[in-house]
Amino acid sequence: MFASISLSLKALHSPKFVPSCFVAFVVIRLALLFLIPVPEPSSDANWYLKRAITLAEQDTYSDGGILTAYWPVGYPAFLALLFKATGPSLLAARLANLVLAAASFWLLYAVARRFLQDELTARGAILLMTIYPNNAAYVPLLLTETLYTFLLLGGSLLLLLRQNWINTMAVGGVFGLATLVKTQTILLIPLLAFLAFLGEWSIKNALRAAIRAGVVLCMALVVVAPWTLRNYSIFGTFVLVSTNGGIALLAGNNPSAVGDYRTDYSDKDPLFARAQYSVEDQIRAERRARSLAYDWIKHNPGQFLGLIPKKVFRLWAPDGEAEWSYTGSPFYRDHSRWFRFARVANQAFYVLMLFVFLMALWKLLKIRPTPIAFFGIGVVLVLTLISVIFSGQSRYHFPAMPFILAYAAWVLLGPGGHRRDPQHDIATGCA
Repeated sequence: MFASISLSLKALHSPKFVPSCFVAFVVIRLALLFLIPVPEPSSDANWYLKRAITLAEQDTYSDGGILTAYWPVGYPAFLALLFKATGPSLLAARLANLVLAAASFWLLYAVARRFLQDELTARGAILLMTIYPNNAAYVPLLLTETLYTFLLLGGSLLLLLRQNWINTMAVGGVFGLATLVKTQTILLIPLLAFLAFLGEWSIKNALRAAIRAGVVLCMALVVVAPWTLRNYSIFGTFVLVSTNGGIALLAGNNPSAVGDYRTDYSDKDPLFARAQYSVEDQIRAERRARSLAYDWIKHNPGQFLGLIPKKVFRLWAPDGEAEWSYTGSPFYRDHSRWFRFARVANQAFYVLMLFVFLMALWKLLKIRPTPIAFFGIGVVLVLTLISVIFSGQSRYHFPAMPFILAYAAWVLLGPGGHRRDPQHDIATGCA
């Protein structure tokens, strides 16, 4: 299958390849923006849009007039800044996503060149992302994934550039913004920074890398601190970013849990219903939900452990979930066969990339290269561990896909000493 969608090695070596690939990347996503009608935002996207409009017009992060921190403020705040310039506009929000996606194209190119230390692999990675349907399908959607992936790649690039203290603080700033979009970033920061600063496998380097990773984490927390202080002044208790952690934990750990998130928990599961979430009572509801989840895990360890494979499966097995955001339009109903064909083709592409990524992981473990080669593995590992604790949803693997595609390109294009610096050759694991 890959042969039908890839370019020849000669084309990949061409000076015109990268700009040509970028044009194709943008054209594909522009076509989705303007040729395929997208229904009005619903569910999560509708919530983000409403909070963004309130932020832009009233300078408050509120739900129904009640100050909230239920979901992280980062993406609504991004939209609110945009709407202050354009007014509330779905087109402006979608075009902003296109700009973020286009920037992510270049960031992936730069990041892959550094952590896999191979120009041709970087070119293969951006080619794979260009033709990856699910990545393109997210551009018209008002969801956090496009902004978050941009910030994750941006912070990663800064980590992989010059390792001085000014750059280290800048990394913390970018990852702090990413934490305001997705709170779980706080768990990613130490591992990614540690791998970036480690250099070589040694205890001495490990201690130095741990210190610098701690500095990055502290800088990220400094960026988050004003929002945390805002939450404390409103709720009278510590809330780092958002108040949905307990609800999310209970959603993944209850008698009706299936590994994924179910929209009918509140109606069908008595334990989940006991959390009694409301905006007015969000702090106590968060605590109730967290306590209920901990208590269920404590008294049902076998069921909790049995859910882990299901959570991991739900996180990594399916792909193409962006399709569901298009289902509410007459255009979708009139062309449902084509949408289903695109979904099947996307799934086939995704499964192939995941399989090749596992080959890359096996190869890395076998040759034991320098720590930087495992940088993208760190993203995959942390997202997987988070799903084990909470729940697995296919959209949660979206930010890891650029790294997975980079590893896939590395394996598919094979080693080539003529195209890389032999002093940084991860194919051999030594200079």
